[in-house]
Amino acid sequence: MIGDRMSCLQLAGLLVVGLLTTAGQSVLALELGQSCVNPAGQPGKCILFRECQPLLTIYNKPVNTPDDTQFLTESRCGVFQRKTLVCCAGVKEKEETTLPEPPNCGIQLSDRLIGGQPTKIDEFPWTALIEYQKPNGQFGFHCGGSIINERYVLTAGHCINAIPKTWKPYRVRLGEWDLASANDKEDDFSSNAPIDLDIEKIIVHADYDPRDKSNVNDIALIRFTRTVHYSETIRPICLPLADSVRNRNHAGTSSYAAGWGKTETATASEKKLKVELTIKSLQECSPVYQRSGIKLTQGQMCAGGVRDKDTCSGDSGGPLMRQLAGTWYLVGVVSFGPKKCGTAGVPGVYTNVAEYVDWIRNNVY
Repeated sequence: MIGDRMSCLQLAGLLVVGLLTTAGQSVLALELGQSCVNPAGQPGKCILFRECQPLLTIYNKPVNTPDDTQFLTESRCGVFQRKTLVCCAGVKEKEETTLPEPPNCGIQLSDRLIGGQPTKIDEFPWTALIEYQKPNGQFGFHCGGSIINERYVLTAGHCINAIPKTWKPYRVRLGEWDLASANDKEDDFSSNAPIDLDIEKIIVHADYDPRDKSNVNDIALIRFTRTVHYSETIRPICLPLADSVRNRNHAGTSSYAAGWGKTETATASEKKLKVELTIKSLQECSPVYQRSGIKLTQGQMCAGGVRDKDTCSGDSGGPLMRQLAGTWYLVGVVSFGPKKCGTAGVPGVYTNVAEYVDWIRNNVY
């Protein structure tokens, strides 16, 4: 009937988890971000209904014709966290080096409560491990990183230029959880085996100096030799690309770091760990380090300073993260801290990712 309009709830109600019925045929539901073809034969991406402006324009018309209703119905392509996904034309397959934005990043496919030190198997699926080749055929993981798209991991400059001279960054491991297990399993969830990616290129910030004890510009990019395919345990984290996130003051807020503790000085963990840390303002943090002759800049941020809670629970180069409106953002990269990890009153120092967004954009290709 003319004037018959579907609400978002009605549209969602037409979905069946796992299967969709379109034009009388059952088809497998697509996942968030997958490529698709809409009812008009136009290529697009399977995204949240609320994110698809062309379909929202149709939906918000004063009067919907039967053709409008049918087009909206047949545009359905899946469901994500009980929300309708639609095939949205004009959302083209991005270049492999494009930096993803919500809702194509920062999403854990499970909605788990945060609490306690060990992570769940599919928590923080953007965490990466950097493997190093050492003398005498030895190998080891000693730094972390964060997946930012299909070809790049973001890490710390000191993980490349301040390592022993006999070490060489060899590969990057994605999708890892338990280093003691070849195929990770938790409760009824089994993940695919982690993947090891060869390194095509490493870009360290040109102004990073490993002799500078202040560790300014401690940031680097690692490019894989091939494109990685996302899964439940391999997904990108969002960078603070939008001004609303990039200009946000995080001081006083809660954040999380995650990793395996595979640094030169920290105790190693077989399973990925997490630690909750409060972000500190530079005004509060700088005097602590000035006493040691270390001058912090706007390109850095601090977090922690609580006894026995520090990024010894994570990796150098690994992520400091905040969840904003349901999306995880990479706000910091683990840089350095007190010699005795978890020293009360001495926060750890992180590279402030928001200050390096332009550098990241200019160095991915």
